[in-house]
Amino acid sequence: MKHRRPRIIGVAAIVLAGLASVVVYPELPARMATHWGASGEVDGTMSRLAGAFFLPVFTIGVYVVLLVAPRLDPNDQNIESFRDAYEWFAAGIVWFLGYVHGLTLLWNLGVQPPIGAALAPGLAAMLYTSGLLVEHAEPNWIAGVRTPWTLDDEGVWERTNHRAALALKLAGVLALGGLVFPGAGFVFFLVPLAVAVVYVTIYSYVVYRRQRAT
Repeated sequence: MKHRRPRIIGVAAIVLAGLASVVVYPELPARMATHWGASGEVDGTMSRLAGAFFLPVFTIGVYVVLLVAPRLDPNDQNIESFRDAYEWFAAGIVWFLGYVHGLTLLWNLGVQPPIGAALAPGLAAMLYTSGLLVEHAEPNWIAGVRTPWTLDDEGVWERTNHRAALALKLAGVLALGGLVFPGAGFVFFLVPLAVAVVYVTIYSYVVYRRQRAT
């Protein structure tokens, strides 16, 4: 089967998340902390059953969507050209969700590090792997930077996505600032991401206009 390795790794993350919930279920509190605000304070809870199994089940749905989505793209032949990178990205998303689930279980078992610092490595890895994906993306409707200008011109697509790859990788590195400043962990994630999105969008428009002017 093509792409067997990333799919095995992705499924393994889901299985491990589910098994972890089963093993520690008797030790979990009746109400579980499941959401934290930007300051790191708990601002959302679930019942033990929902808190223990919602995220693993949700992750299954996310993974199925990620695997099926390329088949729905009219440019699916382009996706095949970077399908290996896409499959590893999908597996990475699953592992990130598994990481979040693991942190949630640990928190509710009494191991409670600053949530901003604890999430920083996972968020940084997600941004960095997003950069690796768009670096290889060919024109399509599923993955990559899709603006009106990149979708209209393959040259603009290529230049924009290569620039986006650099921006996302840099944002991933900056997100590690949450390890040093736990109270601002979400700021170190959201601000570089927002700047990258705005910058790349403007960049794609500028490149498009310049190419049309020549």
